[in-house]
Amino acid sequence: MPEASASHLRTLAADAEALQQRLRDALAGLDGMTPTISFQLGQAFASLGSAARTLEAAASEAAAV
Repeated sequence: MPEASASHLRTLAADAEALQQRLRDALAGLDGMTPTISFQLGQAFASLGSAARTLEAAASEAAAV
């Protein structure tokens, strides 16, 4: 069972990383953003990266059980 949980967590981590990449791609195509919008999108990007790292750590921990 822990291996199944680890697999699900790794899938979620991969999804968060994919969303982060899609956000990066979308940001590359935008011009003329206000500082507030730029900051908020940067925060969203950082949050996705943090979520991916947290999920991957949880997956490693679940697999070790």
